[in-house]
Amino acid sequence: MKPLVLISSKDPDFFLVFGHILSVAGFEIRLISGDREIARAIEAASPLAVIMDCHPGDRAVVKRATWLKSSAATEGTPLVCLVAPRAGKLHLDLIKAGVDEIFSRPFAPEQLLAWLHGKAGLAKQSRETDSGELVQGDFRLERQTHRTFFRQKEIVMPPIEFKLLRSLLAQPGKVFSREELVATAWPEHAAATDVRGVDVHIARLRKRLRASVGSDVIRTVRSAGYAFAPDW
Repeated sequence: MKPLVLISSKDPDFFLVFGHILSVAGFEIRLISGDREIARAIEAASPLAVIMDCHPGDRAVVKRATWLKSSAATEGTPLVCLVAPRAGKLHLDLIKAGVDEIFSRPFAPEQLLAWLHGKAGLAKQSRETDSGELVQGDFRLERQTHRTFFRQKEIVMPPIEFKLLRSLLAQPGKVFSREELVATAWPEHAAATDVRGVDVHIARLRKRLRASVGSDVIRTVRSAGYAFAPDW
């Protein structure tokens, strides 16, 4: 079941843009508007978070945020505000209202996705053993031998795919840009490597993992990059 995110906005373009980004990243999206509608949706569906579209001079969003964070029925739901440019003291007013996070537009979509994945519990900490093994859920990667295991069964893959997977698993939920992944897989040739080559290796890695795991554990975030974000 996909995590539900409510988007509060009167701007259709805002909803289309951010709704698409979140849908591609594996979230269920729903558009809401009025205070009572937000409260009913929170009580009925227990969303992962509420995203609010905030514009300079819009005092209604401050009142709505204050109301949501002071009501016993809604205060526990994370509230993130995406603030348009030239907002002045709106940031301070939203902080005083008790919102959980603020992003000033424009910003990199992976910042919002990483925050949401953390709230969804996808960003569970990976751990590295004394022998250099990286453990993330049912995955275990051996640094010295470049061997990958899922539930004790080995997944054979070439070194480049191993390096890409290790980077993704080390920070689950984080969206890595192609440039970051190039620096991971080809550090000695990062400046000369075509970043689009990452897409080919990620496609091969994704197919290989899907055959062993049974589901897609790598998310593609358009115009941003890739993230380790399993459905389990």
